[in-house]
Amino acid sequence: MAEKYVQTLERSLDVLEVLAHAEEPLGVTEIGNRISLHKSTVHRILQTLCHRGYVERKKDSERYQLGIKIIELGIRFFNDLEIRKVAAPILSDLVKVLDEVVHLVLPDDGEIVYIDRAESSQVVSMHSKVGRRAPMHCTAVGKALLSTLPEEEVRHILEVKGMTKYTPNTITDPEVLLEGLRKIRTSKISVETEENEIGIICLGTPIFDYSGRAIGAISVSGPASRITEKGIDWIGGELKTAGELVSAKLGFDFFKKAN
Repeated sequence: MAEKYVQTLERSLDVLEVLAHAEEPLGVTEIGNRISLHKSTVHRILQTLCHRGYVERKKDSERYQLGIKIIELGIRFFNDLEIRKVAAPILSDLVKVLDEVVHLVLPDDGEIVYIDRAESSQVVSMHSKVGRRAPMHCTAVGKALLSTLPEEEVRHILEVKGMTKYTPNTITDPEVLLEGLRKIRTSKISVETEENEIGIICLGTPIFDYSGRAIGAISVSGPASRITEKGIDWIGGELKTAGELVSAKLGFDFFKKAN
């Protein structure tokens, strides 16, 4: 009986994950095909999830999407993250100084996940959204985090996740990326010039906890022309200072680390 309950739970989680990654609401058959489940099983799971508010059926349709309960849980999770609480006022201050979009990310399974975003006064269209995942090899925050890892671990991540080419500027040679990471390791600032999105330059810096482990990263992003005009060195300096402040509030001792 216990095994049956575990299997049912796993299938329910599979359904939720399919809906989470879908670009639009899905029908029962579509969901079943994606996780190799009979549509009758999928239908029963959906009825329970709908009843509890984790999934909702589109009005006048037999298509399903995530429900409000999932959003509530996600918001509660994000609000409970210590790093987000600590970083939020610092990100806000950084936006006031730079007037560009600032992000906070966490690493997860060889990728990054955006957990907070502070908006500038200027409208900027970017792919980044809270809750969205992105690759490490072509994002400033991803490279900032990779720079803190042993080379063997970086190679493993690149082998497993691949190095998809998103723009003509995307680095797809592991050796070129590794050379860049060595420089970032020293400067603590990564610069991504239209490697993930055409027209966007992004700078990133890692955040460390009390043990000296990189647990996240923050970034500044904006149109290439505006970032260049304001000055990459100036932006990088302000970003690095903000990252060090977040790390210090999380218990990281820069003096002890340096000695």
